[in-house]
Amino acid sequence: MSITRVEQVKKRKPFALWDLLVYGVIAAVIVILFAVFVFAADKTTITGVRIEREGTLLYTYTFGSGGEVVPAGEGLFEEQEKDGVVYVTVYQDTRHERYNILEINPNARTVKMHETNCSRHKDCMYMEEISTVSQVIVCVPHGLKILALNAKENYKPIIG
Repeated sequence: MSITRVEQVKKRKPFALWDLLVYGVIAAVIVILFAVFVFAADKTTITGVRIEREGTLLYTYTFGSGGEVVPAGEGLFEEQEKDGVVYVTVYQDTRHERYNILEINPNARTVKMHETNCSRHKDCMYMEEISTVSQVIVCVPHGLKILALNAKENYKPIIG
Protein backbone atom coordinates (compact mmCIF):
# COMPACT_ATOMS: atom_id res chain seq x y z
CA MET A 1 0.00 0.00 0.00
CA SER A 2 1.38 3.37 -0.91
CA ILE A 3 1.84 6.29 1.48
CA THR A 4 -0.76 8.37 -0.36
CA ARG A 5 -3.33 5.60 -0.01
CA VAL A 6 -2.60 5.35 3.74
CA GLU A 7 -3.12 9.10 4.07
CA GLN A 8 -6.45 8.86 2.21
CA VAL A 9 -7.67 6.12 4.55
CA LYS A 10 -6.63 8.12 7.63
CA LYS A 11 -8.59 11.17 6.43
CA ARG A 12 -11.82 9.21 5.89
CA LYS A 13 -14.61 9.10 8.46
CA PRO A 14 -14.89 5.79 10.37
CA PHE A 15 -18.29 5.03 8.80
CA ALA A 16 -19.53 6.02 5.36
CA LEU A 17 -23.17 6.91 4.77
CA TRP A 18 -23.86 3.51 3.18
CA ASP A 19 -22.35 1.74 6.19
CA LEU A 20 -24.75 3.56 8.50
CA LEU A 21 -27.72 2.73 6.26
CA VAL A 22 -26.86 -0.97 6.23
CA TYR A 23 -26.45 -1.01 10.03
CA GLY A 24 -29.77 0.80 10.40
CA VAL A 25 -31.58 -1.74 8.21
CA ILE A 26 -30.06 -4.63 10.17
CA ALA A 27 -31.12 -3.04 13.48
CA ALA A 28 -34.66 -2.50 12.16
CA VAL A 29 -34.94 -6.15 11.06
CA ILE A 30 -33.78 -7.33 14.49
CA VAL A 31 -36.35 -5.13 16.26
CA ILE A 32 -39.15 -6.34 13.96
CA LEU A 33 -38.25 -10.02 14.47
CA PHE A 34 -38.07 -9.53 18.23
CA ALA A 35 -41.50 -7.89 18.26
CA VAL A 36 -43.03 -10.66 16.13
CA PHE A 37 -41.67 -13.52 18.23
CA VAL A 38 -42.32 -11.93 21.63
CA PHE A 39 -45.58 -10.03 21.19
CA ALA A 40 -47.28 -12.16 18.52
CA ALA A 41 -47.01 -15.46 20.43
CA ASP A 42 -50.32 -17.16 21.16
CA LYS A 43 -51.20 -16.40 24.80
CA THR A 44 -54.11 -18.85 25.00
CA THR A 45 -54.14 -20.70 28.33
CA ILE A 46 -53.50 -24.43 28.11
CA THR A 47 -56.19 -27.03 28.82
CA GLY A 48 -53.63 -29.76 29.46
CA VAL A 49 -50.40 -31.21 28.10
CA ARG A 50 -49.27 -34.04 25.92
CA ILE A 51 -45.98 -35.89 26.05
CA GLU A 52 -44.39 -37.16 22.87
CA ARG A 53 -41.20 -39.09 22.27
CA GLU A 54 -39.70 -38.84 18.80
CA GLY A 55 -43.08 -37.90 17.32
CA THR A 56 -45.11 -40.63 19.05
CA LEU A 57 -47.81 -39.59 21.53
CA LEU A 58 -47.31 -41.35 24.89
CA TYR A 59 -49.40 -39.50 27.47
CA THR A 60 -51.99 -36.75 27.83
CA TYR A 61 -53.06 -34.82 30.90
CA THR A 62 -56.24 -32.75 30.82
CA PHE A 63 -56.91 -30.30 33.65
CA GLY A 64 -60.02 -31.45 35.48
CA SER A 65 -59.92 -34.99 34.03
CA GLY A 66 -56.44 -36.26 34.86
CA GLY A 67 -53.85 -38.20 32.93
CA GLU A 68 -54.19 -40.91 30.33
CA VAL A 69 -51.45 -43.19 29.06
CA VAL A 70 -51.85 -44.25 25.43
CA PRO A 71 -50.89 -47.84 24.47
CA ALA A 72 -47.45 -46.75 23.19
CA GLY A 73 -46.60 -45.45 26.67
CA GLU A 74 -47.80 -48.42 28.77
CA GLY A 75 -45.49 -49.13 31.71
CA LEU A 76 -43.47 -45.94 31.26
CA PHE A 77 -45.44 -43.56 33.51
CA GLU A 78 -46.11 -43.05 37.21
CA GLU A 79 -48.36 -40.37 38.70
CA GLN A 80 -48.16 -39.02 42.24
CA GLU A 81 -50.17 -36.20 43.77
CA LYS A 82 -48.79 -34.04 46.57
CA ASP A 83 -50.43 -30.85 47.88
CA GLY A 84 -52.60 -30.46 44.77
CA VAL A 85 -49.64 -30.81 42.38
CA VAL A 86 -49.32 -33.86 40.13
CA TYR A 87 -45.84 -35.30 39.54
CA VAL A 88 -45.64 -37.45 36.42
CA THR A 89 -42.55 -39.62 36.05
CA VAL A 90 -41.71 -40.52 32.45
CA TYR A 91 -39.36 -43.49 32.15
CA GLN A 92 -37.29 -43.87 29.01
CA ASP A 93 -36.72 -47.62 29.36
CA THR A 94 -38.44 -50.62 30.91
CA ARG A 95 -35.76 -50.87 33.63
CA HIS A 96 -36.74 -47.36 34.82
CA GLU A 97 -33.14 -46.10 34.89
CA ARG A 98 -33.60 -42.99 32.75
CA TYR A 99 -36.44 -40.65 33.69
CA ASN A 100 -37.98 -37.18 33.62
CA ILE A 101 -40.37 -35.91 36.29
CA LEU A 102 -42.93 -33.29 35.26
CA GLU A 103 -44.66 -31.04 37.77
CA ILE A 104 -48.24 -30.36 36.71
CA ASN A 105 -50.09 -27.71 38.69
CA PRO A 106 -53.81 -27.98 37.81
CA ASN A 107 -54.77 -24.89 39.83
CA ALA A 108 -52.25 -22.60 38.11
CA ARG A 109 -52.58 -24.52 34.80
CA THR A 110 -48.82 -24.76 34.41
CA VAL A 111 -46.36 -27.56 33.65
CA LYS A 112 -42.62 -27.59 34.25
CA MET A 113 -39.78 -30.07 34.38
CA HIS A 114 -39.17 -30.93 38.03
CA GLU A 115 -36.32 -33.43 37.82
CA THR A 116 -34.38 -35.45 35.24
CA ASN A 117 -31.27 -37.55 34.79
CA CYS A 118 -30.86 -36.92 31.07
CA SER A 119 -27.45 -35.27 30.96
CA ARG A 120 -24.91 -33.39 32.98
CA HIS A 121 -26.39 -29.99 32.10
CA LYS A 122 -30.09 -30.92 32.41
CA ASP A 123 -31.12 -28.10 30.07
CA CYS A 124 -34.81 -29.07 30.09
CA MET A 125 -35.02 -28.27 33.81
CA TYR A 126 -34.21 -24.63 33.07
CA MET A 127 -36.79 -24.19 30.35
CA GLU A 128 -39.70 -21.91 31.14
CA GLU A 129 -42.84 -23.55 32.46
CA ILE A 130 -45.65 -24.13 29.98
CA SER A 131 -48.66 -21.91 30.59
CA THR A 132 -49.70 -20.94 27.03
CA VAL A 133 -50.14 -22.95 23.83
CA SER A 134 -47.07 -21.37 22.20
CA GLN A 135 -44.61 -22.84 24.71
CA VAL A 136 -42.87 -26.20 24.76
CA ILE A 137 -40.34 -28.11 26.87
CA VAL A 138 -37.85 -30.29 25.03
CA CYS A 139 -35.50 -32.90 26.49
CA VAL A 140 -33.15 -33.71 23.63
CA PRO A 141 -31.19 -36.58 25.26
CA HIS A 142 -34.42 -38.46 26.05
CA GLY A 143 -36.21 -37.36 22.86
CA LEU A 144 -39.15 -35.89 24.81
CA LYS A 145 -41.36 -33.02 23.78
CA ILE A 146 -43.97 -31.64 26.20
CA LEU A 147 -46.60 -29.50 24.47
CA ALA A 148 -49.90 -27.92 25.33
CA LEU A 149 -52.76 -30.29 24.53
CA ASN A 150 -54.44 -27.82 22.19
CA ALA A 151 -51.19 -26.61 20.58
CA LYS A 152 -50.58 -26.73 16.88
CA GLU A 153 -47.17 -27.75 15.56
CA ASN A 154 -46.23 -24.08 15.02
CA TYR A 155 -45.06 -23.65 18.61
CA LYS A 156 -42.04 -21.58 19.55
CA PRO A 157 -39.55 -23.22 21.92
CA ILE A 158 -38.77 -21.12 24.96
CA ILE A 159 -35.20 -21.64 26.06
CA GLY A 160 -33.94 -20.76 29.52
